[in-house]
Amino acid sequence: MKKIPMLFVVVVLFACNRNMSPEELETKLKSTMTDYLYKGVNYDSSKVKYRVQEVTYYIDKDYYDCEFKVFMSVKGSKDTVGGMRANISKDFAKVLRSY
Repeated sequence: MKKIPMLFVVVVLFACNRNMSPEELETKLKSTMTDYLYKGVNYDSSKVKYRVQEVTYYIDKDYYDCEFKVFMSVKGSKDTVGGMRANISKDFAKVLRSY
């Protein structure tokens, strides 16, 4: 009977420490940056639309150092593609833009 709770704890520990594949990590970084950008306009896509096209990243000790290629479309203006830099925490909760 005591083996079942112990087995559950071991399974949870291994599940939490799962490493993401490079493709999964790239997708997660793109979605985190997209969420951060839309958060700046209160998720109002009628004003501006963002699409993160590419990400180049370096895995640091506490964060991911990222450079994004972002397509931006502003209502009543020309579309543009530009570069953005940001540091994203390992838990994907914090984004710190570098200008």
